[in-house]
Amino acid sequence: MYMAKKRYSTKSAHPSAVREPVQVYLDERDRELLEQVAERTGLARAEVLRRALRSLAAETLAERSHGSSLRALAGVLGGDDSTPADLAERHHDYLAQGDEAHGRRSRVD
Repeated sequence: MYMAKKRYSTKSAHPSAVREPVQVYLDERDRELLEQVAERTGLARAEVLRRALRSLAAETLAERSHGSSLRALAGVLGGDDSTPADLAERHHDYLAQGDEAHGRRSRVD
């Protein structure tokens, strides 16, 4: 008897519906991590895995030029007039001042 393979429509009433089941084998450590993340976030284990896959794909498959991370980081402070011009040279001094202002022991000592 011939049974047609069930096809899933791309126009689903539930856009996040699972299109294809995938079986994954996890060792005890990874299974525990999955359980902890699912419990902490309140997400289903499958959703944790989907989000992890998307995050890894964005990180791995993104086309970035060399130095783009540094340029993005430098741009974070670029427009603020209160950013010291010598921050790169004296970052330890500024960290120590921040610690002292908050009553913490200096990291530079």
